[in-house]
Amino acid sequence: MMLGALKHFTSTSIGYLRLAGYIEGTTLILLLLIAVPLKRLFDQPEMVSVMGPVHGLTFITYMVLTVGLVSGGGYSPSQCLRLVGAAIIPFGTFLNDGFLRCRQQG
Repeated sequence: MMLGALKHFTSTSIGYLRLAGYIEGTTLILLLLIAVPLKRLFDQPEMVSVMGPVHGLTFITYMVLTVGLVSGGGYSPSQCLRLVGAAIIPFGTFLNDGFLRCRQQG
């Protein structure tokens, strides 16, 4: 079952971006809602030391995939801004997934 879902995501460049969006969004939420409070409230910086670089890598991956997707054309400047902004705003990549899913389905 899970392999079928992964195949659906990796069948197109939009699918790869959707998958990267889920991963990037999850790492951002983990960083903001778990790691940073642990560091600030309980003086436990270890999780930030782990999640910070992991989120950074997923953010860069998402941005590289976004640039690759929009460089192929067919995206307005506002749609490009939407794709970039989704990675910056918490829960943005999850909210943006419907837009990408519609584009993926044609």
